[in-house]
Amino acid sequence: MEPPESFPPTVAAPPVIPTQGAIPPVLAHPDALHPGAVRPRWRSVAFLLLVGFYPLILGVLSQFLQIGGASRGPALPPTIQGLILVCLESVAVFALFFGAGAWVGRPTRKELFWRPMRGLDWLWGALWSVGVRLGAVVAVYGALAPFLLVEALQSKSAGEAAAGPSIEERLQQFRPKLEALLEFDALADPIYLLLAITLLSFITAGLREELWRAGFMAAVRDLLPRSWWTPRPRKPSEHWLRWQARRWGPTLLVAGLAAVVFGLGHLPQGIGGVVLTGVVGFILALVMIGHRSLWAAVIAHGFFDASTFVLLAVIVWNKEWIQRMAPDLLKQLGM
Repeated sequence: MEPPESFPPTVAAPPVIPTQGAIPPVLAHPDALHPGAVRPRWRSVAFLLLVGFYPLILGVLSQFLQIGGASRGPALPPTIQGLILVCLESVAVFALFFGAGAWVGRPTRKELFWRPMRGLDWLWGALWSVGVRLGAVVAVYGALAPFLLVEALQSKSAGEAAAGPSIEERLQQFRPKLEALLEFDALADPIYLLLAITLLSFITAGLREELWRAGFMAAVRDLLPRSWWTPRPRKPSEHWLRWQARRWGPTLLVAGLAAVVFGLGHLPQGIGGVVLTGVVGFILALVMIGHRSLWAAVIAHGFFDASTFVLLAVIVWNKEWIQRMAPDLLKQLGM
C-alpha cells in the first residue's frame, strides 16, 4: 500500500518531466479539470451542515438525554424485532440526510472513494480489522499510561491513608461504557448475535459510518486552501521531515478532524468511548485513503464490530464460570 500523493484520488494530471528531487506527477483537483464548472464552496458548507456533523449532533443529544434522566437505556433494544427496526431506522434517516447533502454538495464518486467492490477488499478489510484493534489498544493505553503512572507515584508518596482511587478504579472510569450501547445478555440469543455481526456491524455501522466519513473528508478538503493539495517538488534546502509534513499534513488534518467528530458522536460511552472510537476512526480514514477504496474501510469496520460482539457473546455464555474465576473482568466490562 503506497501513500497517496494527494487526497482524494481524482483524474491524473498531465505528465511532467521529472527533475532531481521532484515528486512524481500527482492527482489534480477536480475543479482544475473543469474550469468552466467550478463547484462553489457554499455547496461543501451545506454538505457539512446537513451530513458532516450528523454523528456529533446525535452524540450530544444522547448525552443530554442521559444527564437529564430521559434516557431509555441502551441505544440498541434487547429484542430481535427492536434491533431490526433500529438498524433500518438509522440507515433510513442517514440516507435521507446524506441524499439531501449529496444533492446540494455534489461530491463525486472519486471523492467518496466509491468504486466497485473487489474480492481483495475483503482480505484487506479482515487484516485491517486486526490492525485497527491493536492500534486502538496501543494508542488508548499509551495515552493513559503517563497519567496513571504519575498518579500512582503521587499516591505512593502520599501514603495509603491519603491515597486516591487505585489504578484499577481509574481504568474503570476511563473504559468505554459499552453498556450504553446494548444489553450484553441479549447477545446470548444466537439470532440476535447473527443480526449484530451482519446487519448491525457491516451495514448500520460499517457502510453508514464509513460513507459519512468519506463525505465529511471530501467536504472539509474542498474548504481547505487549494494550494495545500498542489504537489511541489522538494527544494534542495528543505529538510526531509518538513517535506514529508507538507506532503502528509493536509491528509492527516482531514482524517484527524473526521476522527474528532466521530469520537464525540460516542459521548454516551464516556471519555473512554470517545477516545477509542476517535482512534479507530482515524485509522479507518487512513485505510480508506491508502487503499483509495470505501470498501476496505467498510469491511474493516464491520469485522472490528462483529468480532467485538462475538467476544462479548462468549463472555455472556460463560458468565457463571467467569464470575467464579475472574469476577473483576465482568466488573471492568460493566456486566
